[in-house]
Amino acid sequence: MFNTRTFFGTDGTLTVANAESAMDADTMTSYFGEGNVVGRVLDVSVSVATSVHAFHEMGFRLPRELRAGRITIGGTVERAYVNGALLRLMLGDYATTEEAPGFTIPQFDMVLGLDNQSPAGEPGNSVLTLYGVMFDQWRLDLPADDFTIENARFQAQRVGLADTEVPA
Repeated sequence: MFNTRTFFGTDGTLTVANAESAMDADTMTSYFGEGNVVGRVLDVSVSVATSVHAFHEMGFRLPRELRAGRITIGGTVERAYVNGALLRLMLGDYATTEEAPGFTIPQFDMVLGLDNQSPAGEPGNSVLTLYGVMFDQWRLDLPADDFTIENARFQAQRVGLADTEVPA
């Protein structure tokens, strides 16, 4: 049976997926601790787009075949705190020096909890996991009379959903 309940976003975590290639282990541990958790993500927007190509034969108005093309997974994340460690990880050696020999973009795993606000222990909650997340844009808003807000845009390699069945 499919889950038909309404979900609310509760919490999300962002962990470094390729910790060994992002920076050396001591620096990684000093920035993020033992679990390589970059932080908590809020107001996450995820989109999945598949390009569909229509094949038309001469003399026909309707397509004879629809072929699936590339799949693009992306979205944005907004958080209500500044995470300098994330910016440091995104920039690599360019965060501390003017010129650096190489540039490695780190990959993350983003785990988003979906809650149906049921009593504790009742089935029905789900977890959406984005694998191979790479941030391609980071923005910081500094309003004069409000909270500082970070906004980061990302792309991901794949999406996984751990869904629990709701009894009928």
